[in-house]
Amino acid sequence: MNEKIQDYVVAQTQKVVQFRQALTSESDRGCALFAAAYLDVCLSDLLYVSLVENKNIDKDLFEGTAPLSNFSSRIKLAYYLGLISRNSRRDLDIVRGIRNDFAHRPEIISFETQSIRDRCNNLSFSYHEKDAEPRSHFTAAVMTVLGHIHIATLTTTPHTEKTDDTLSEEDKKR
Repeated sequence: MNEKIQDYVVAQTQKVVQFRQALTSESDRGCALFAAAYLDVCLSDLLYVSLVENKNIDKDLFEGTAPLSNFSSRIKLAYYLGLISRNSRRDLDIVRGIRNDFAHRPEIISFETQSIRDRCNNLSFSYHEKDAEPRSHFTAAVMTVLGHIHIATLTTTPHTEKTDDTLSEEDKKR
């Protein structure tokens, strides 16, 4: 294995272990917010390595009101570029919706709140039995989709910038 890739895998493995441990110690709200934020960053990394390398990529695509400045847009583009599966997209959208509920509803809610429980029970990548706790479904799906994103990041071939295709002065004269 290429040393650069090996270093990346070791670093990512350590981060994922720390991330999973942190999810366990978080409140339900913290778990949902942190999981979505972490997936968002990893999806952003996947898109970065898939696109043409350019110094303006952050400003043009990822910052402020740019086209890829939010989780929803990143999910869609990753799917339409063929970087994630339909089920990964579906689960990411469910995680995003759950995150939004926790982030924007001021009342006390939890993974036991019926609407959140129902969505957790419908996550494609939970390996738990249907009667498991909704938070278990949520974290299992998050970790599985995260694995898929990391595999895609490692196996994606970046695009190269298209060569200049303007006519030369000599070609213009013909």
